Amino acid sequence: MANELTVVENNWLALAGQTKSLPIPFEQTIFLTNCRVAGTEDVDDILIKAKDVEEGTELVLCRKPTDAADGRAVTVCTKEGALLGYLPSRHSAVMARLMDAGKALSAKVVGKELECHWLDITIAIEMKEA
Repeated sequence: MANELTVVENNWLALAGQTKSLPIPFEQTIFLTNCRVAGTEDVDDILIKAKDVEEGTELVLCRKPTDAADGRAVTVCTKEGALLGYLPSRHSAVMARLMDAGKALSAKVVGKELECHWLDITIAIEMKEA
């Protein structure tokens, strides 16, 4: 009986659909870069829109491929949809390509300061890989 093969059924996929506590294999968050949000000085009522934006606040990045000034534009908004500004062009080229390829990018505030007539917001951009 030493040469017998025992077959064990693998039902983990069926089990995974029944619980939300199982981790997704190989899921990881990859830090991409820190950058300042561009164009905050041109946003109407920026101080009102950013009043609840503090260090650690999660922000939303959205592609704007139809932007007349820059076809690689990426907006930075609050979770409520208020526009805060844009990714600087030196970062938007790569980030836009990643987003166009279906990668999930997120941003988190790492700094916020009121300068003379504009709001300086620094964000960390990450990519969630699954």
